[in-house]
Amino acid sequence: MAILAGARIFHVNVNCSDLTRSRDFYVDGCGLTEGVRTTPADAQSGAAFGLERARWDAWILVGPSAFEGGAIDLLEWQEPAPAGRAPAALYESGFQRVGLVVPDLDVAIAGVTAHGGTVWSDPLVHEVGGGKQVRVVFASDPDGTVVELFEGEVARLSFVGVACTDLERSVAFYGTLGFHERARFPSASDDGAHLHVDGPVAMTEVMMAAPAGGEVSFVLVGFDQPAPRPAARRAANTLGMWRTALLLPDLDRAVAALHAAGVELISPPQTMAMGPGLPELRFVCARGPDAEVIELIEM
Repeated sequence: MAILAGARIFHVNVNCSDLTRSRDFYVDGCGLTEGVRTTPADAQSGAAFGLERARWDAWILVGPSAFEGGAIDLLEWQEPAPAGRAPAALYESGFQRVGLVVPDLDVAIAGVTAHGGTVWSDPLVHEVGGGKQVRVVFASDPDGTVVELFEGEVARLSFVGVACTDLERSVAFYGTLGFHERARFPSASDDGAHLHVDGPVAMTEVMMAAPAGGEVSFVLVGFDQPAPRPAARRAANTLGMWRTALLLPDLDRAVAALHAAGVELISPPQTMAMGPGLPELRFVCARGPDAEVIELIEM
């Protein structure tokens, strides 16, 4: 049985410095919808995140499938305060970018620009197989988190990108957890300006589906050129993406299997309040091969 049997990707956490400004970017600019606001009244132990204390204000932003699909956990830290910066380059290891489907790319480009974002280039046209094409653009949110926007039917979270220092090691790691490979997309260009890279780019992207499937995938990215840049571990209150959460039915079984496989856990399972009127969550955070944090939430 897979270590994370029955798990699907629920949300990607994006830390921001101004919740209202970033909410406007993702809702009014990208077309996501407010799901629920999580604002615990008091500070709690931050052990689950490797912190002394934890208090935040956050919006869970969703697409048309609501909580059955994928979400962005857009979070402004209160204790401790937001710190650091989002990764400076796509080839810096760890969480790299978040992929969002938008129904009209030109409208989204105007929207993200109007709400504090930066669009990197003119739209690109990508071949996606079967003779089909999709228009794509890379952008940054107001705090520098990289967002890939591509045209589709409805606004929703599509994938979470992870830059890997050793692509096959990461594919094997997620395979051990129960993810399965959907597709590989090698690509090369003599000019990487659209990715904020000086000079040529050569990379391979591997789409990995969660053990229980779902709307959201991991995209593992291996760079041949430029060489991947190993990054230091990021604190939980660092601006940008810090964790991706999976829902699964049996947290204790998964924790025992992770221990047996030698996967690093930040703490034992913790129970935390999410805010007035919301149920407590029981969860644990583990680290992937490039120190990316995977949160496992018990359904």
